[in-house]
Amino acid sequence: MWLTATVRAPMDRTERQLLIRRGLIAVAVVVVVGVFAGSWYFSNVLRGDLLMPTPFTPDPTATVAAVGTGRIVLEPGPDAERDGVFGLVGPNGYAQVSNVLAANETGVERGFRLYDGVIEAGDEVAFDQYAYAGDPQLAHGIDYREIRFSGDLGQHPAWVVDGDRDTWVLVVHGKGLEERRQALRMIPRLHQEGYPVFVITYRNDTLAPNSEDGRYGWGFDEWRDIESAMFFAEANGAEDFVLYGFSMGGAISATYLHEADDLGRVRGVVWDSPVLDLEAVVDSGADDRSVPGFLTWVAKGMSAIRFGIDWAALDQVERADEFDVPILLLHGSDDATVPVESADQFAEARPDIVRYQRFDGVDHVLLWNADPARYEAAVMRFLADVTFQE
Repeated sequence: MWLTATVRAPMDRTERQLLIRRGLIAVAVVVVVGVFAGSWYFSNVLRGDLLMPTPFTPDPTATVAAVGTGRIVLEPGPDAERDGVFGLVGPNGYAQVSNVLAANETGVERGFRLYDGVIEAGDEVAFDQYAYAGDPQLAHGIDYREIRFSGDLGQHPAWVVDGDRDTWVLVVHGKGLEERRQALRMIPRLHQEGYPVFVITYRNDTLAPNSEDGRYGWGFDEWRDIESAMFFAEANGAEDFVLYGFSMGGAISATYLHEADDLGRVRGVVWDSPVLDLEAVVDSGADDRSVPGFLTWVAKGMSAIRFGIDWAALDQVERADEFDVPILLLHGSDDATVPVESADQFAEARPDIVRYQRFDGVDHVLLWNADPARYEAAVMRFLADVTFQE
């Protein structure tokens, strides 16, 4: 039997080009689909991280080795060895620890004060940046009023600590549900100096009205809640205000300064670790997650379309020349959440109105914890200056 072989004619140039073109198109489609899918996924991550209200619950990071009168010994670890004043959340109690007194390979000794319940050897405990639990009465024995003020969406709960001055300190907390406790660290000193303290909530907070989409607007909507709170305060004796914003509360108060019709009532602004450029926060977080820059860029564009995030409008560094009130800016150089470079650039852009305190080696919203004396002195000097009247 004879075998015959079929000889295929050599592929001509046109056929080769066609195959190459088809291959490139296929690769391009795969890349585009991959980038789209990855960017869509990361835009959903941004939605969860930035826009959805979630409670702040610190995780246990230390173990109690021993408890004595005014002293506690923790097993060695990063949080146990971090100097400063913090709350200590145990399974059956709440306490406060102060600076490290002694540390070795067997334990870390710190000052200790029990506020509620019991903290015992063997407890797994969490470090609480707010340093105090409850409300002004429970934390400090300071009388306060739990009130509700009317906003365009409904009633907002708030704390009012009365004082004998006409300038009210209006506190806007950072991202998270029921975060009014952020103010507990400064309330005693403000109260001591006679400033009424008004710690507000905004839309999508616990017990506050929800927005239609249930998402944070990073100030675009929440600034109206500051305005509504001011109307209440003015009806109750306030003549002017100092705005005090933590983290996202800084972004919200910044938007108020852009959008409000009358800023004559605002004597100054205190910003603790403020988000001055949300896009920079996203870029930093993407770098930490090793997300490729191009994918991050596409995801931000998707987020602008899907969720209405106006990145440019939230860049206070670029908008620095629009501000016209005295600002005390406080930020930590080791802030792992909000890059300190934004604060550096903002302060450099407006040295005429910005008083800048940079806390070396300190993380996000832990400035008071790291150095209460320095922090309180800076705030009180600023308030004395901006509220001084001839």
